[in-house]
Formats: sequence, structure tokens, C-alpha cells
Amino acid sequence: MNGGRGTEARRRVAIVTGGSRGIGAAICKKLAANGLSVHLVYKNADGPAEQVAADITHAGGEVIVHKADVSLEGEVKSLIGKVLKSGDTIDVLVNNAAIIDDRLLAMTSLERWENVIRVNLTGPFLMCRAVLPSMLEQSWGRIINLSSNSVRIPGAGQSAYAASKGGVEALTRALAMEVGRKGIRVNTVAPGRVKTDMTENVANQLGGDSGPRWGVPEDLSGIVAFLASDEADYIQGQTITVDGGRLVMRSAKG
Repeated sequence: MNGGRGTEARRRVAIVTGGSRGIGAAICKKLAANGLSVHLVYKNADGPAEQVAADITHAGGEVIVHKADVSLEGEVKSLIGKVLKSGDTIDVLVNNAAIIDDRLLAMTSLERWENVIRVNLTGPFLMCRAVLPSMLEQSWGRIINLSSNSVRIPGAGQSAYAASKGGVEALTRALAMEVGRKGIRVNTVAPGRVKTDMTENVANQLGGDSGPRWGVPEDLSGIVAFLASDEADYIQGQTITVDGGRLVMRSAKG
């Protein structure tokens, strides 16, 4: 897959945050399989990050691993500086890193609220802002933000999480308006119930599945890869739901 103007001879470069596990790991592998050079960003999971990198390398892909907290401005600046210093431009950004800290609003401390907002919303803001100069210079870029169907059908205790992801969707639309004429496409993917390390406790609490099956990370990686490609050039500022039909089925029940 080729890059923007004048970049036909090189691989496109993607940065994926939260790339060591779950949806992020699946996205890293899919983008690498599609010929992109992947910068996998993670915060704590050293072993899983190295395993994902090993899997990509074994399959013939290109990957570089970075340890960084994307909610901290200084670490984001350092991360992007390292990517650019290596000679890479930045073609694709996937903002996947997020946390869940579910508790009823009346029992949510300001510290916990702000931590969720900082990781889930401020993190994407910092990453988007950091990669835009490179994308604007080449007049081409793809930014894919991960949201959640919890924005539309939140469960009890998801006030902070739903608010943070709703903010991500609003950020997507606003940024798409700002940079759309510059060849940059900004879209959101909103997963439904997906089995990952982060959702394991929630899945166990909910128990049986009377509706559509729980998704797996690979159910999301394909649509993200599509949005990262030339074929998605006419898609801008959208939130694409990938939930096995759960949203429409629940709506039909009233």
C-alpha cells in the first residue's frame, strides 16, 4: 500500500495506541499484514507487546514497539519525535488505548472521573495534535478513533466511560471538518461487546448471551484497516458501529 503524494516507493506508516492486547493487537497485525510499517504503542504490558511484535515479524511484517503513556503530553511528544526521527512520516493513526473504570456516578470520585477522561479523550486529542503536522505536510492521512456503543446504550456505572467515548466521537467530527480539505480522513469505529482483557470482568458479570454473540478483536481489525486505506477516501467524520447488530436489535425491543 502506497503513501500520499510522492511516496509511492515506501510503506505507509501506522501508529496504533494500546497495541499490546485485544483490539489493538489485532489491528497491529492486520495493518502489518496489509503492508504497513506499524509502530505499536503500549503502556504497561511488556510481554504481550513483545509477543505481538514477534508474531508480526514472524509473518513478514514490519513493527517497532514503543512504551508510552498517551495521556501525558511529554510522552506523546517524545513518541512522535522518535517516529519522525527514524525517517518515517506518519500516514495512519489509530487511537485505541482506553481504560474502563465502571462505578455508579454517585460513587465516582473526581480523581477516577478525570483519569478515565484523561486516558480515553485527552489521549486521542494529544495524539491527533501531534501527528497532524506530518499529515498536513504530505496532504494525506488517516485517523481512526475507537469509541464504543456505550455512548448510545450505556450500562449502569458507565457514566465516565460513556462520556469519554462520546467526546471521542465529537472530537472526530470536529477534526474531520478542520482537516478534511487537506486530504486527511478522520473517522470513528464504535465496537459493541468485544471479548478482550479489558472487558473480561464485564463479560463475566453479564453471563449468558441472549442476543448477538460477543465479538472478538478480529471483528474490528478489518474495518479499521479499510478506513486506513485509499478505498475509504470518501468516508469522513463518521462513526461506524460494529456490534453484530446489537444496537438495532435492542432498539427494536424498545
